[in-house]
Amino acid sequence: MFFDEYPLFYETSQTASEASRLNLRHHAMIEHNAHLLKGARVLDLASHDGRWSFAALQAGAAHVTGVEARPELVERANATFAEYGVSSDRYSFVQGDMFRILRKHDFDVDVVLCLGFVYHTLRYGELFRGILQAKPQYCLIDTKVILGDEPLVRLNVNRTGVQSNAARDRTTHRRRAVAGWPSVPALRLILDVYDLEVEEQYDWPALLESRPDVPRRVVSDYNTGNRVTLRCRRRESEPAAGGSPEAAEDGPDEARA
Repeated sequence: MFFDEYPLFYETSQTASEASRLNLRHHAMIEHNAHLLKGARVLDLASHDGRWSFAALQAGAAHVTGVEARPELVERANATFAEYGVSSDRYSFVQGDMFRILRKHDFDVDVVLCLGFVYHTLRYGELFRGILQAKPQYCLIDTKVILGDEPLVRLNVNRTGVQSNAARDRTTHRRRAVAGWPSVPALRLILDVYDLEVEEQYDWPALLESRPDVPRRVVSDYNTGNRVTLRCRRRESEPAAGGSPEAAEDGPDEARA
């Protein structure tokens, strides 16, 4: 199992660090997509303690940039990478508000990792526009979802002092952030708006059936379908005659306002 070879990651975070869960997620999110990561430039959003940035490098990524709001997690990521001898020219971590960083940095990558973040925000437009502007060919998403056939989002509140929740930013108030769990149809709708199409939804039931040794409580969200892993491909947008897609879209909206 992957993380058994790098056990420091069992200690660098309080969030979902059970060995069996981490190793199954590695199989579904990284190993299953290793052909996309080999030689790729990767942007890891909400990179936490660097676990998935590290896994992407071990899968053959050429370079990974992690973006993480919590400074202590960035410090742990850098320390762990150094401990495992990862060359410093293969990675960097940017600490700060993800949305501000996506606006201000000119990323140019092949793959974006958005693993465990979508359900900690309602700022979907900013998030996926920022992903689109990083110019990836693929975006790997892992998120909690609500069950159902309708494109709905269930609102909830994250307490920002909890490491596994949303971090404080300019939209939070009194250490609380409004977040939402989308249904899969809602997520597909949002992705479509931002020229991302779901190429594959990972078959978690098949994986769990093949691993009866793993306690279901450890992966209960995947087991019930309340968490999914998606591989999304960027779809080339078609500019309207006489202008850019953005200009073509803005005109009618302004006219209707």
